[in-house]
Amino acid sequence: DDTVPDASDNCPLVANADQTDTDGDGLGDACDDDDDDDTVPDASDNCPLTANADQTDTDSDGLGDACDDDDDDDTVPDATDNCPLVANADQTDTDGDGQGDACDDDDDDDTVPDASDNCPLVANTDQTDTDGDGQGDACDLCPNTAPADPVDSNGCSDAQVDADSDGICDP
Repeated sequence: DDTVPDASDNCPLVANADQTDTDGDGLGDACDDDDDDDTVPDASDNCPLTANADQTDTDSDGLGDACDDDDDDDTVPDATDNCPLVANADQTDTDGDGQGDACDDDDDDDTVPDASDNCPLVANTDQTDTDGDGQGDACDLCPNTAPADPVDSNGCSDAQVDADSDGICDP
């Protein structure tokens, strides 16, 4: 007995004094096996009170994206996350375009995709590489490397010395 007369009770056989009916289908949540009316039964629904028929759960935390306030589980709420579907707790955004580097395919915003950019974190639309070492001049700390020499991420070969550890190869 929930004190609601059976004639107006949305669950006459189950006590539910508050008469909550999340999906508005006339059947109270207390006796409705699909409270959000998304065709997924509550028992297996990863968001039983929020419709999400596709059951997308980007971060595999058991909570569907439709009712998860952190879809990538990086501890940054989606509302302020610059990559809400890709984990990037540090929120690095090199080019300041509002899209975090973790999900930005052009981190320096120079219109050259990172995958083919010879300086992915420094804008250089012309991709000039004077010494031909694969490192663009805009970010090459050793601009006179021989073209055949393998280089590190700074454009320096093992043969080039940086005795003062300032990140710039000695002349």
